[in-house]
Amino acid sequence: MSVDWLLQVLGMTRDELKMEEEFLKRFRVQKAAYLLKYLGVRPFTKYDFSLYIHGPYSPELAREYYLERSEEPQVPAISDDKLELLNWFMNHDERWLEIATSILMIRERYPRISSKEMLSILRLSKPWITREEFEKILSELKSKPHLKL
Repeated sequence: MSVDWLLQVLGMTRDELKMEEEFLKRFRVQKAAYLLKYLGVRPFTKYDFSLYIHGPYSPELAREYYLERSEEPQVPAISDDKLELLNWFMNHDERWLEIATSILMIRERYPRISSKEMLSILRLSKPWITREEFEKILSELKSKPHLKL
């Protein structure tokens, strides 16, 4: 299963994700899977994500990592540069990941949206985001060619 591959890349286990106190690990799996979907990496493209409290969330993905079975990890067809991008992305803290994945999801849904409009949408669910923080993260994301912002 591709989820097992992702958990291996992130250094996590299914058992850890099932622990109530491991919210941050589940959060990180969701954000990593969303980035892979955004990049068009199969089979992560099969998951539907919606903008949730802490950014993109897929109930289907959650159900999959809560399953008891664990199989030999299936390595997706992912290029080295996309894997490097995933590693760069996941080296950020949770606040950054929440904002960054939310930016990507809004841009994906509304390709012609302006930065000002994007910040307004983000602030509806995340009023704590500062303009400076938003602009810094958006700039970092724009510097990565695979993200097409």
